[in-house]
Amino acid sequence: MRIVFTLGFAVTSASAWAAMPATEQNALVKKYCAVCHTDSANNGGLSLEHFDAARRDPGLAAMMLSKLNNGAMGAAGNGVPDKAAQKAWLESTREQAAQAREWFVTHERGVVSAGIVREVAPRNPGGTDAPVYRVRLVCNFSTGFGEMQLTWSPQPQMERTMTASVDGNAPVEYRIEGTDRASVVLMSGRSGKLALPKQSLSIRDLFPGETVEFPFEDLEKKARSELSKCF
Repeated sequence: MRIVFTLGFAVTSASAWAAMPATEQNALVKKYCAVCHTDSANNGGLSLEHFDAARRDPGLAAMMLSKLNNGAMGAAGNGVPDKAAQKAWLESTREQAAQAREWFVTHERGVVSAGIVREVAPRNPGGTDAPVYRVRLVCNFSTGFGEMQLTWSPQPQMERTMTASVDGNAPVEYRIEGTDRASVVLMSGRSGKLALPKQSLSIRDLFPGETVEFPFEDLEKKARSELSKCF
C-alpha cells in the first residue's frame, strides 16, 4: 500500500521535526532525489543538490512532499527506502511543509527570497492529492538581478498556453514549451512581462479551467521593498 500524507500545512514549529533527523533526511534526498534534481537540470523546477533539512523552507518541503506522494521516491532508479524510513521521511517532510501557505522570506549573502504555496482541488474525481503551485521570487542586491518562478506538482505540463495576471490587470500569455515541464519563469529582472504584484497574482489555465491566486497583499512591506530593487 502506498504511504500518502496530504500536505495538511498544519502549524508546526521546527522543534517538531522529530520523525527523522535532518542528517538522515539529507542522505535520503541525496540518494533518491538530488541525482535528478540538480542545479543544472532543475527537473520539476526544483534543485535539491544543496538540500539541507535543518534549514527551514516550507514551500520547498511542500513541493517535495507532493512529488514523494506521487511516485518520485523511486524515479531515480535507486530503489526506495524501507517502509519505516519512507513513513518517517514523509512525516518529517509534511511537518517541514507547515505554514507553506504563508509567505516565507529568507535573507542570505545579499539575496532575499520570498515564496508561498497554494493548493487547488484534485483533478481526478475522488482524488485525495491536491495539486500544488508555488511562486518564488529572488532578488540579488549586488547584481540587481531578480526572478519570479512558478512551479507546480505533481503532474507536469507540455505544449500549453497559460496566463498570468497582476492585480486584476490584463492577462499575459506564457507558452509552456517542450515536454514534462513543471516550472516557468514569470519575471526576470525589469525586462519581464509583469510588474511586481501589489495585491494578487492570478494563474489561469495551466491546466484546463484551473485558477490559482497568490495573495501578494500579505507579503510583508520590508520584503516587498527589498524585492522591488530587482523588479
